Amino acid sequence: MQFYTKKTTINWGKTIIAVLIPFMELFLSNFLAENIVKSMVGRQVMTVLIFTAGFLLAIYLYRDVLAKDWKVWRRHWIRNGLLAIVGVIVIMLILNYVRVGINKLGLVAGGGSLELLSINSSLMMLFGSLTSLMAPFTEEIIFRHVLFYQFKGRSWAMIIMFFVQSIAFGLVHWNNFNGVIVQMIPYMFVGAFFGLVYYFSKNIWQSIMTHFLFDFMNFMGAVIVVVMQLINH
Repeated sequence: MQFYTKKTTINWGKTIIAVLIPFMELFLSNFLAENIVKSMVGRQVMTVLIFTAGFLLAIYLYRDVLAKDWKVWRRHWIRNGLLAIVGVIVIMLILNYVRVGINKLGLVAGGGSLELLSINSSLMMLFGSLTSLMAPFTEEIIFRHVLFYQFKGRSWAMIIMFFVQSIAFGLVHWNNFNGVIVQMIPYMFVGAFFGLVYYFSKNIWQSIMTHFLFDFMNFMGAVIVVVMQLINH
C-alpha cells in the first residue's frame, strides 16, 4: 500500500510496522517485568533481547535508506564527525536550559537522582544500557525518517510530523523517567533538534551519529562507574 507524490513514495505498510516497534518494546518490557520475569537479571536480559529485535527489524525495513545515505555520509566523514560532536554539545545545552526553564515555572524536570548501587546491580545496569547503543539507529529510523523526513514534499504534513516526532521521541523515554511527563519535555526538544539535523543535512547518518555519540557518552559513564567500583571493592 503506497502513496505517490512528485518527490517521495511512502510505503504505509513499512511505516505502520516501524511505528509499532517502540510501542511494542515498551509494552513487552513492562509486561514481562510485571507478570513473567521477576529477577533483575532476567528482566535485563529480556529487555536487551526485545530492543535488539526492534533494532534489527528497523534496520531491515529501511536498509535501502541507510545504505544510500551512508555512501554520501562517509565521503566527508571527518567533517560530518566533527559536526556530530558539535551536535552533542548542543544537545547538552538544550537539556540543561530546558530543564532550568521548566524548573523556573515551578515544575520539576531533573534528570533523576543518583543511587549508590552494588557491584552486581551496576553490572546489570551496564548490561541493560546496551540498549542505548542500539537506540540511536532504531529511534532515528523511526522518529526522524518514518515520522518526519519521508513526508518531505508535503509542506503542511512535514511541519505537523516535525512536532509529532519530537513529542513522540520524548514520550518514548517513559520508562527512563517512571512516567513523569514533565521530565520527558527536555527530550522532546532534543527530538526537535535531531529532526533539524536530519532536515538540513538531508542524511539520516548525521542524526544517527550525533545521537550515537551522545548515548555513547552516557554508556561510557556507566562503564566508568563499574570500573571504579571494581577497583575500590
